Amino acid sequence: MRRDRDDGNRLKKRMVLLVLSVAVSISACSFSGSKEKNAGETKNVSWTPQQEEQAQGQAEQDNKTAETEAPEEGRIHVFSNLMSLKLPQGLEAQTNETSNSKLVYTDSSQKVKLEIQHDPEQLVTDAGIDEGRIKMKGILEQDSEGEKLEWLKDETLLVHGKHIAVNEVIMSSQKGNTYRLVGWAELNGALLEIQFSAPADERDKWQQAVHEMIESIQM
Repeated sequence: MRRDRDDGNRLKKRMVLLVLSVAVSISACSFSGSKEKNAGETKNVSWTPQQEEQAQGQAEQDNKTAETEAPEEGRIHVFSNLMSLKLPQGLEAQTNETSNSKLVYTDSSQKVKLEIQHDPEQLVTDAGIDEGRIKMKGILEQDSEGEKLEWLKDETLLVHGKHIAVNEVIMSSQKGNTYRLVGWAELNGALLEIQFSAPADERDKWQQAVHEMIESIQM
């Protein structure tokens, strides 16, 4: 019995020494870490190739998520959010953007004009949009009244899964040459028409922005 008590006392002493040892070790590590931090020292952490690949993949995913969630500058949502596009800089709304039929934008001089019209009564299909391009080309030729037309683009584009017919032309007249771009598409089963016009001598200022607007359309 006495031997058992002696063994028990020795076990308790060992446990006390063990606890004290651990406490001293933790204190020493904390002090050492604080000292290294205050001294501005850094230690390189070695990653396995697999860990580096996982970290790189996560970073790329985070970047994609941020790009998706970040709103694109200049993008507007119109026609009850059925459509969005990137509006060219320098144009200001002349109509209520909540309108579900026609939107008008102009520059400060009123010489540059963008009209976007949605006609729910004129039913069309996405597959039939290219026919609209051909008809619009004929209409533009009639509007020229025999004046020379300089065709810049006459094609149907596929933009975010939707067909958009585009006629782009320089139209001559006695009042001065005009740069025009007309676009046709199907929106919610009905005709969407986009018309942009500007003085021909301002074409270089607006053309790229108008192309980007067409390519930005989402429906």
